[in-house]
Amino acid sequence: MNLEIFNPVWLVIARQARGITQKELADSLAVNQGWLSRIESGLRTISEDKVKQLADILGYPTDFFYQPNPLYLAGMTDVFHRKISVPEKTLDKINGELTIIATRLEQLLQGVEIESNSIKTVDLEEFNGTIEEIADMMRSNWGIHSGSVPNVTKLVEDANGIVIPFNFGTRRIDAVSFCIAKSRPLFFINVTSPGDRLRFTLCHELGHIIMHQGTLREKREEEADSFAAEFLMPARQVVPYLDNLTLPKLATLKIQWKVSMAAILKRAQTLKTITPYEAKKLWMQMSRYRMREPEELDIPIEIPYLFREIVDVYQNELQYDIKELSKMLHLSEEDTYRFFLEPSKEEVAKAAIEEAERLLKGDN
Repeated sequence: MNLEIFNPVWLVIARQARGITQKELADSLAVNQGWLSRIESGLRTISEDKVKQLADILGYPTDFFYQPNPLYLAGMTDVFHRKISVPEKTLDKINGELTIIATRLEQLLQGVEIESNSIKTVDLEEFNGTIEEIADMMRSNWGIHSGSVPNVTKLVEDANGIVIPFNFGTRRIDAVSFCIAKSRPLFFINVTSPGDRLRFTLCHELGHIIMHQGTLREKREEEADSFAAEFLMPARQVVPYLDNLTLPKLATLKIQWKVSMAAILKRAQTLKTITPYEAKKLWMQMSRYRMREPEELDIPIEIPYLFREIVDVYQNELQYDIKELSKMLHLSEEDTYRFFLEPSKEEVAKAAIEEAERLLKGDN
């Protein structure tokens, strides 16, 4: 790794990952924004003293700024976000952090023996079937012939995709997925998501990875939703359950299929097992659950293990301490803990409380 040339790409990533604008960083450096803009654009050189100042302000070791370009940035069209409207600054911060994690994870994988990813992609332009047939094919390939999917996360990890719990700092983003070296897919899942939403989200992102790499399809979000719905609730199997729907019946079906009541109602609409009037009436009744479906119906949260096992190789087998691991990853010890060491239940609970407080305040 060439650590001799300052790489302005990492300066932009570092700044955005801290949620700092170009002007705010220029003010902290006591320089004008035009100077910093030229540094970030690679139009002028920067002294070692200024690099050290940047490192101190942004909280990164100086060698962080001397890394080669992250490889996956060349394929930004293949970064999939399951989200609703998010402020650009928030999205920049999240993308900056995910760039750091993905690049460092790629480095960690070089010292770990993991079989190649077995999640096969499909060219929709050449595929003669439907989105639903792709989902059914995946179920068959993975040995799920009937009923609900027992554990979506385990299926993805058994295929050597990497599921990473991540605190996005907002519920407006459910997940982000993309591929790194050798097309290994990464699925960043919001730690504050309830179990049913997590499962649907992961299937949605799986649909993107299978169907949408290298393409810019206009309706790819709808296609990913269709994939997830069929993967979790195959039409031929679920249709017999979707007549005469009531709230109690939706609750029972939620436990059976391990998806939200809302997802089941939406599936009934899509498959036309209820009339528009019946659907409208049920949605009105469901409005009481806009923020949360009944707690007693919660689907257990699926725990991913592969990401943690990769880090464990360095901690337990190779006997890296936190200082050595941080140095290898070109990160501070604080960031190494935050990004790569499993968050405690207390941290997850704290994230959920903070998010609830933001919602009550009406913040983004």
